[in-house]
Amino acid sequence: MSAFNLFKKSEGKKEQPKKKVAAAAPVTVESRPAAITAGAPGNGRVLRHIHVSEKAARLTGFRQYVFEVEPAANKQEIKKQVEKMFNVKVTGVNVVNVPSKKRIIGRYMGTKSGYRKAIVTLAEGYAIEEAKA
Repeated sequence: MSAFNLFKKSEGKKEQPKKKVAAAAPVTVESRPAAITAGAPGNGRVLRHIHVSEKAARLTGFRQYVFEVEPAANKQEIKKQVEKMFNVKVTGVNVVNVPSKKRIIGRYMGTKSGYRKAIVTLAEGYAIEEAKA
């Protein structure tokens, strides 16, 4: 029955004055929180894991390694994290946003989540042993 009373004016209630909200300052790189500048939300890590595929295995011959990374990570953060974790010299980083895809299983439709991957090129003479399987 309360649905019928939605459009009636309430007689006993007084309207509270609205509180003034201070205008938010524009966000700049210097004013971003430390968790955002570190790359990953919360844990400070940019790399999720090494991406394993046939193409990724072929790229290791060209000193290129493929990683799944956090969606908010940029190239500079990815470069710093790889150099720090694997003690190598990175010469280039390429980033690809892999889109989500629709999947149908029987009569049920869903989505396969998308992700962001980085192709990291190392300097001459460096290699990542963990990626070679």
